[in-house]
Amino acid sequence: MFRHIGRKVRGLAVALCIAGMLGAVGAAAFLYVAKILELIPCIAICVGGLLVSWLSSWVTYCIGDTHVKLERLEAKLIPKPAYAEYLAGNNAPRGACELCGKTTDLINAKIEDQLGVRYRKVCRECFAANQCTEAD
Repeated sequence: MFRHIGRKVRGLAVALCIAGMLGAVGAAAFLYVAKILELIPCIAICVGGLLVSWLSSWVTYCIGDTHVKLERLEAKLIPKPAYAEYLAGNNAPRGACELCGKTTDLINAKIEDQLGVRYRKVCRECFAANQCTEAD
């Protein structure tokens, strides 16, 4: 019920807009037919109701659309469960060494030399060759 709520809020915005517009037209017609109000106030009620319904649907639709976009962003930024389990097991990440380019298990290294302090993900061989210390 609460999954993908943004789509449901957007649908609700459309439904509320249609219902509000139909309600405004219906109320204005009823007031005119029942001889409660004259034609000019009924037209004002109809036009005002249409505008209020249309503008308020923008706010509701915007909230739903924002939620849909946040869900998409969250799906891209939060690690997938398998990767999160992999990281939780303190396994070394795999990838290309930033110094030699070899694909292997990587170590987060702190390199201090004449260039200053640099932080890189390096293989074990480059870690030993460059007198690195493990970065926190």
